[in-house]
Order: sequence, then C-alpha cells, then structure tokens
Amino acid sequence: MPAEQTPDRFHGMSPATAENQEGPTFSAAMGARLSQMADADMKICAITAAMADGTGLETFRQAHPRRFYDVGIAEEHAVTFAAGLAASGMKPAVALYSTFLQRAYDNLIHDVSLQNLPVVCFVDRAGLNPGDGPTHAGVFDVAFLLQIPHFRVYTPITRQALYECMDEAFSCGQPVAIRYPNGREDAEVVQRFYADETPAPDHIRADDEGNTPDVVIVTHGRIVKEALLAKQTLEERGLSVRILLMEQIAPCAEAAERLVRRLPEKPCHIVFLEEEIKAGGFGMQLSAALRERSDFSGHSVQIIALENAFVMPAAGETIWDAAGLSAPFLVEKIQSQISKK
Repeated sequence: MPAEQTPDRFHGMSPATAENQEGPTFSAAMGARLSQMADADMKICAITAAMADGTGLETFRQAHPRRFYDVGIAEEHAVTFAAGLAASGMKPAVALYSTFLQRAYDNLIHDVSLQNLPVVCFVDRAGLNPGDGPTHAGVFDVAFLLQIPHFRVYTPITRQALYECMDEAFSCGQPVAIRYPNGREDAEVVQRFYADETPAPDHIRADDEGNTPDVVIVTHGRIVKEALLAKQTLEERGLSVRILLMEQIAPCAEAAERLVRRLPEKPCHIVFLEEEIKAGGFGMQLSAALRERSDFSGHSVQIIALENAFVMPAAGETIWDAAGLSAPFLVEKIQSQISKK
C-alpha cells in the first residue's frame, strides 16, 4: 500500500480537490535556503523534533547529516539543546510547528532569552491552518514570543522576504523567531506589496503610498489577503484604505518606531488585524507601544483578532468565516467602529 511504503507523505493529506499552487512551500524554501547557508558557514546546524520532512529540513539532513539533529518528540529538549550549541559558538536553527513550540515556552525564556543566545527558531504552520484543525493552529506563538525579552520576531509572507529575514537572523547575534504559514507565497500579495524587489529597510510594505487614507490596516501573515478584499469593499463605500504589511513585529518598541513613521500625519482610523489570539497579541502590544510615544496622537485604534482560539469550520465554511476574520466580517467591524466616532 502507498501509505505503508511512504508513511511520512501520508501523515497529513490535502483534499483531492485542493488547488495545485505553483512554487515551493515556505517550509521547503526555508530548508533549501538553510542548507545553502550551511554550505558556506560550518557553524550553522539544524534541529527538529520528529518533523524533518514537515519543516523542510530533509534537504538539510541529506546535505549536512553531521550537523542535523532530530531529537524526537521533545520540543523542550530541542530548544535547550540549541541553547547549548549557541553557547558553544554554533549557529543553531530550530524548526518546529507553531502549535508545538508552546511546549518549549519555559526553555525559550530560561535557556535562550535569559542568556541572550543567538538561537534561530523557525516557526512553521504559523497562524490559522485551513486543513489541519484546531490542534495545529499556530495562534498562540505571537502572544508569548512578544513577551520574551531579546527576541526578534519576523513574519515574512514571500520567499524573498523569508530569505532576507534569514540573513538578518543569523547575523544579529540574538534570539530570533521567523514565523510563516503552511503553504506557498501568493501571487497577488507579491504583486501588490513587492513590485519593488529591493528589501524594505524598515520591514514594512505598503500597498498604496498615495492619498491620505481614512483607514490604515496594519497586519502580518496570510490574512493580508482578506485585508485586500475588505479594502476593495470599503473603498467602494467611500473610504480610502491603506494596508501596511509588517515583516517584523518584535521588539515591539522598535516595530512601533518604524510603524509611526509610516502613518499619515492626519488622524485616521488604525486597524490592527491578525489571525492569532487577541489577548496579549500583536495588536494589543504594538498599540500599547505606540501610545507610549509622544509622536503618536489623534489616531483611533481598533484590534481585530481571534476571540476564540479554537476555530472549527462547519462543512463548506472557510477558516476565515469560522474565525470571524473573512473580508465581509472585517468590513462590518471596521465600518461599525468608525460610525461610533
């Protein structure tokens, strides 16, 4: 039987009707790039917890078997082991699914952050995952990572952005988390935000730098697609909208400093949109950092995020509809808030 011959390939299967997108997944792109980086740097090594194939590290394992470590289903050990390697002068990369990284929360704090060690965590399956169910939804990592000192958190949503974040991660000399969804880059997102192929020095991409907007949607990750759809409807209803796509969300004070430079001087309505839990998340922490700044005033703020972490779509329902984060929901929430002003 095929499933018996290659059980790893049948561990998780997409529906037969799923669209056949082009290009490598973020996992495969990360694994290939990491292997290339390890060709040139003998200190780079890779660690995973029984997820070599799922996290894209199979390429690295084959190319650099002596610098690859699969510690089994022991995420806590994977992180502490990485800290030990970093303390010894190595450059460890730990690739784990977001939903399993939370098992190593204590290790991230005590073994990595407390010593400010340069461990790079690749947080796979970040955000809502349409095909995996609530057990594999990566909706908690932003809230707990943004609370840990020293950590830099990157949120690339294209392959080129992923590669740029990886280059920074291995040169900054401090703990890093790079989170990305289960899937491939979206052609429309590339076209709308990455027409200019040069790196964004502030790690913020805008879909429109034109007229002063009534609404600025600040977001990260795959949910930017719903933001684009919501923008179209809002503009049809007479509101001008700009979307700011963030590639780095921590440290929060640093992200806030970069963001405030991108906001219009004229007061507008700012919407923080995320596909992770609302409590303690991206919107709450970044808006709090903005309010502490003397150069941020007059803007109204709204946070749209997951109210219920466990999203279980009904038959025929999208993950975004079930989460209350699809474009029609976003339009009504934004317009409702604006009408109260």
